[in-house]
Amino acid sequence: MKGFGWFMILALLICCIISGCSSKKEGEPDLLSSFSVNRDENLVVIANRGEIEDKDEFARLLVRMCKENSFQSIKFSTDRGYATSLDMRVYLWRDEVEGNDPVMTVEYKPEEWNPDYDIINNPEEFNLYVDGELIENQ
Repeated sequence: MKGFGWFMILALLICCIISGCSSKKEGEPDLLSSFSVNRDENLVVIANRGEIEDKDEFARLLVRMCKENSFQSIKFSTDRGYATSLDMRVYLWRDEVEGNDPVMTVEYKPEEWNPDYDIINNPEEFNLYVDGELIENQ
């Protein structure tokens, strides 16, 4: 029985090492953090992928996920209404956030600020920016 115990411990150690050293698993984007000033949302997004091939398309996906409130880790409260702007810093993986620059930034905001505009009810008033460049003018 003594040999069996050591074998189990060794097997568990090997499993832990393999799972810890395995390559990162790609998946859906998720939010690491969110804070709002009034109803302007500032988000840290984890892409959960090795690269972002089409930044414009990825930015559209993130805006859609914000509108649908479909992120896994964080759900937006709509008690005070919907977001009046989105400002996102995007990182490929969670462990790359600390001390690194984002791989892209995404802003979704109205051309002229108006507290009555929100991302759900007034999408025609909003523009989409990737890395500071206008990509979609509503």
